[in-house]
Amino acid sequence: MTTQDHAPVAPVALTQASFRARCDSRPTRRDHAIDIARGIALVAILNTHFTLMARDVGSLGGHRAPFLSDLQFPDFADFFVFLSGYVYGLVYGNRLVRDGFASVTRQTIRRMGQIIRALVVSIAAAVALSWALIDDAEVLRTLDLWPFQANGRLALHDLLTFTSAPLFINILCLYVLLLTAAPLMLWGFRRNLAATFGVSGVVWLLVQAGPLDLDTGWAGIRSFNPFAWQLLFAMGIFLGMQRGFDTIFAALSRRTAFLLTAACLGFFLVRMAMKLSPEFTALLEPVSGKAQFATLRIINFVCLAPVFVLFVGWLERAAPSLSSWLARLGALSLEMFAWGVVLTMLMSVAFLALGGDLAAYVIVLAVGLVGYVLSVRIMVVFN
Repeated sequence: MTTQDHAPVAPVALTQASFRARCDSRPTRRDHAIDIARGIALVAILNTHFTLMARDVGSLGGHRAPFLSDLQFPDFADFFVFLSGYVYGLVYGNRLVRDGFASVTRQTIRRMGQIIRALVVSIAAAVALSWALIDDAEVLRTLDLWPFQANGRLALHDLLTFTSAPLFINILCLYVLLLTAAPLMLWGFRRNLAATFGVSGVVWLLVQAGPLDLDTGWAGIRSFNPFAWQLLFAMGIFLGMQRGFDTIFAALSRRTAFLLTAACLGFFLVRMAMKLSPEFTALLEPVSGKAQFATLRIINFVCLAPVFVLFVGWLERAAPSLSSWLARLGALSLEMFAWGVVLTMLMSVAFLALGGDLAAYVIVLAVGLVGYVLSVRIMVVFN
């Protein structure tokens, strides 16, 4: 063998020539680990959504299941957006070369239509069930479903124009908005990596600096400013186009993994300090906000994502049956998210029926999460 045969492979291609070469050599096959990661994110999102509802309609006394955002700056919504970008880059990156830009644009528009349809169907199902199960106007307001009771036509208009985002569907609104730029991101990365990331970074900076820091409820922007979150989506597309996780984790040394874990521990300590000191929280708020996908959040995510995928690899080896269920869930992420919207409402109703206290919360959360994972078998039948 020559010396070149032993040359280490860079974990991520950063030059234009190596990036295009790696993209063109990547096989388009399903990535089991990415599906498991998306499945974990979906389960965690369901836990968050139900817990927030239970806190608002019941009496938990401050007790609840922990969120990732209690321990780190990102939460699993970050992983959901990032992994969606990764899968888009993996699938459509090859199609761009094979079928051309126009074809990818048409397929992306078709995907946007599927998301909007899932959004409308899930809310329609939740509204229909709420009419049969809930007669308390205050509870309907808490669940964001009262407008459909008061004026169904106006509520439907607000839903279709993204003026209203009931039952936590704002992340789907964000996904639709991000897909409008996704074909251009694919094309840009193929042409000029530096320029594409430069444009994405400048747009993100305009959010941090103020001009694009929008204060509006449209499309859930108060939770997810698309001009900021597009950077996370672009990072996912960039890695997905070259199937980056394959090489990143093949090349990830123990020392690097240890350093990343130590960095995450550092962020954990900062989060604990913020819980103890309102003044410290106020000081860091400009650089840690969720809607703006602020500086501390993005740095924390870059450190946390490799650690999380290492955990996914460990879980796949340690619990293959559970991993298989999670992978099925992640493979149907849109359908399962839509079902999760309806299930969140049903779990809230069950929580109130059982008394709305801590014991009811524990029971409903456990049954709901297990049922959610198992229900993927039924979803497979319909797909």
